Order: sequence, then structure tokens, then C-alpha cells
Amino acid sequence: MWFDSYIGIPFLADGNDREGCDCWGLAVLIYKEQLNIDLPVFAGMFVDGSLASLIRVTKHIRKIKKTWLKVNEPAPYDIILLRTGNMIYHVGLVIDKKQMLHVMENINSTIEEFTGLQWKQKVEGFYRWKIEK
Repeated sequence: MWFDSYIGIPFLADGNDREGCDCWGLAVLIYKEQLNIDLPVFAGMFVDGSLASLIRVTKHIRKIKKTWLKVNEPAPYDIILLRTGNMIYHVGLVIDKKQMLHVMENINSTIEEFTGLQWKQKVEGFYRWKIEK
């Protein structure tokens, strides 16, 4: 499957390659390698797990998600936005109707069910990247 080679990539704040990625960096890497799409790199946004970094990421996601197409039925490669309280600062990539690939601090990239107890209530929405012409 397309996602197999992305399992186990270590977490690295501000990373976006196979040596290490943060959650958005994993999306950047996969979109480039699998879809030949260059997503914007959010260099310097998430430099550590501090509240200041999370606030920067949340503000940036709120701004740029307006350029994405929100979808009700997720498809492979769609971006899933996840929140804690009012802050949306985590993303994953949809694998199928129940699973996502993501990476977090202290957790290498892995597959988890976004329909399960840990994530279901945190899903803000599913977004498809709009290709600009």
C-alpha cells in the first residue's frame, strides 16, 4: 500500500523528510512523493511542543484551511484536522474511511483509527487540497 513506507518515520519538530517529520511535514513529504504536489512548508511554526508553538500553528491552520476544500466523505490523501479544545494544531492523512497516518511528539508515524475513542471527538474536519491552476 502507498502508506507502508511512511510508517515509523520519527517525529522531528519542523521536519519534513524521511529523517524526521512533524505532522504537517509528513503531509508535505507524502504529497510530494505520492502526488507530486508541493504543499507549503510551515518552517518555523512548530519548533517545539510549547503553547506558543501550538498557538502559532493553530492561527496558521485557521488562515490557510480556507484555501482547502472541506469534504464530508474522506478519501485517501485527504487531510484530517484534529483539535484539542479550541486549538486545531494536529493533522493526519486519511488512508480510508476509518484510518489515518500521522506522527506526534514521542510517537513515530503510525496508523490509527480516527473513528476510535482517542480521536473521534477531536476531528474538526476533512480537507482536500485544492490544486491551483
